[in-house]
Amino acid sequence: MEAAAGRSRNRAPFFPADAVRVVRPRTRGITEILDRLSGFHPEELANLAPYIDIARIGWGLPLLVARDRLKDRIRRYHDSGIDVSTSSELVEYAAVQDRMPQFLDEARGLGFDLIEVSAGQPGVSDAHLERVSRAVNSRSLGMVIEVGGRDPSQQLSLQELISQIGRARSYAPRRVSLPAPEGGRAGGIYDADTGIKYDWLRAIVNDRPHDDLLFEAPLEVQQAYLLRELGQDVNIGGVAISSVAQLATARLGLAASTAAAAPKGKEIGGPPAAKFLFYLLERHRGLDQGQLVRLSRLPRRTVQSALESLRKQGLVKEAIVLHDSRRREYRIA
Repeated sequence: MEAAAGRSRNRAPFFPADAVRVVRPRTRGITEILDRLSGFHPEELANLAPYIDIARIGWGLPLLVARDRLKDRIRRYHDSGIDVSTSSELVEYAAVQDRMPQFLDEARGLGFDLIEVSAGQPGVSDAHLERVSRAVNSRSLGMVIEVGGRDPSQQLSLQELISQIGRARSYAPRRVSLPAPEGGRAGGIYDADTGIKYDWLRAIVNDRPHDDLLFEAPLEVQQAYLLRELGQDVNIGGVAISSVAQLATARLGLAASTAAAAPKGKEIGGPPAAKFLFYLLERHRGLDQGQLVRLSRLPRRTVQSALESLRKQGLVKEAIVLHDSRRREYRIA
């Protein structure tokens, strides 16, 4: 008993004695918060700073506060090692007013590190992106290019979105951002019920590196979906400061934030293969027969029979894969 007590005393503490050591700049696992110019508590920021990489001051909000207060807010972020970004609306506003050089010079003087530029708005030409890119780079500012858009009524098709990502990458930005509509509903990679369109997400990252992509996920359940699908080092943006701690614990592999994403327990009948396939579909959020055969290592006929059993029970549904209409994908109903 004494030996056991001695071993216990020699173990490292369960709770860390010091703050988390931050190595910046991170290239993966980026967390971007959306600053709405609401409460700004220095102690809260100090505790959360190790888990925040970028603070984007939303929309045209920098135009609503006095210059000195805006500069002070940016300085506080810098004191915590956090980069600060504009939103794309400011670039659009400056372009309409023909004041782009003045806007960029003043943004740099105020301390902004990143300029977000939208490539997803109607009428945004390659020539415009090229001009803005040169102007941003000449001032030693970083650029984030936003593809797609937040307006649910002006959404791109999947192929258009993939094409825009490739177009944005040609300008070598710091990040390519996939925006989400306000409320995370009916836009980009999200459906009308705030769920992820997994066939879209997989088509976007399929056979392509995604370390430079920043997926906006305003809802905690959407953040959990992305972590489950793409891993703990996925880059996530548009995060409320109140959700940063939840996201950080999920990146450690703790299950608290993923519990909300997990379907409720269901009674599954049929052979053991049916229960196993249901488990795989629950984890992977949609797979075709070939993928189920590879993951389960079951014969194709067994997989087909098990899927039929799950369909009859109303537990799974079949859907066309949007980027390849020849394929059928199975999802939890």
